[in-house]
Amino acid sequence: MGKFIADPGRVRRGGEMMADLPDRANKIRDDFVSDMQTYRPWAGYNDDFALEVRPKYDANNNACLEFIDSVGLVFSSLRQAVLNNAREIEGVQSYANEEIAKQQSRLDGPGGDSTGGGRH
Repeated sequence: MGKFIADPGRVRRGGEMMADLPDRANKIRDDFVSDMQTYRPWAGYNDDFALEVRPKYDANNNACLEFIDSVGLVFSSLRQAVLNNAREIEGVQSYANEEIAKQQSRLDGPGGDSTGGGRH
């Protein structure tokens, strides 16, 4: 309780594992556009049915494309956030290790006592 423990290597690997998620979203988008073109002629072009259905069809497809694009952006941003978090954790860890090493060298120096925590 009350402790935060992070393994920066695992956090970094998690971010690296997310690398292909934006590409997967792009693939979904490309497949959707391809399929969309396959079904587009089904409504016709200029008869009453086509004039009624096409605007809804186009609006629905555009909404789907916007959603897919948003998911791709979220994946990209999430990956970047995880990698930034790993860098922050590594920076804090490095700083703490340096400070511990400095304190240890002070205690091990002349007049220091690393067994009891400093001069008496």
